[in-house]
Amino acid sequence: MKIKVNPTRMELLKLKKRFAIAKRGHKLLKDKEEQLLIEFRKIISTVKKEREKFEEEFLEFCKKVLILKGTMDEKRWDSMLKNTFLNVNFYVEKKRVFNIPVREIKIVVPEGFILDYFEIPYYNYLLIDGLRIIKNLFYLYELENKLISFVEEIERTRRRVNALEYVLIPNIEEAIKFIQIKLDEYERTSLTTLKHLKLIEK
Repeated sequence: MKIKVNPTRMELLKLKKRFAIAKRGHKLLKDKEEQLLIEFRKIISTVKKEREKFEEEFLEFCKKVLILKGTMDEKRWDSMLKNTFLNVNFYVEKKRVFNIPVREIKIVVPEGFILDYFEIPYYNYLLIDGLRIIKNLFYLYELENKLISFVEEIERTRRRVNALEYVLIPNIEEAIKFIQIKLDEYERTSLTTLKHLKLIEK
């Protein structure tokens, strides 16, 4: 028995209340763990699909960029790469899902963003396509970050469940049994003493 207790009725009542709370807490944590696992599997499925989709889109985008590069000389290409009229900014917000903190990225595109019509149309098309690729990349980051947050929370919840199931609850049960045995011994001793006293009085 790892819990040190005094074998009294008051202590027994306290332990029984503590035992009931521990059992209820264990059930709540177990339910939480199951819900987290259900959500975790959904996120894994979504991440897998979105990653495959993003990889295909990104490879296709790279092919288009190479096609554009192949249509111009090095100087023209270098000049185009130095064009920085489109500045995409982003900021990170924190929200809670199942009371778990997760990051959400917001992309900010300048309101005055106008395509450069002095450039060839294919360049403008790639610019819009590239912006879409960036948004998809940030969305994938959000999902994978959410996945990591859920893994950490599942691990924390599992440790708490195990601590209750294999340590605290068995120790409380053992302590309750110990007190009950001791109280039964005291009761038997008291009855024996009373019987002896009655015999002496006779």
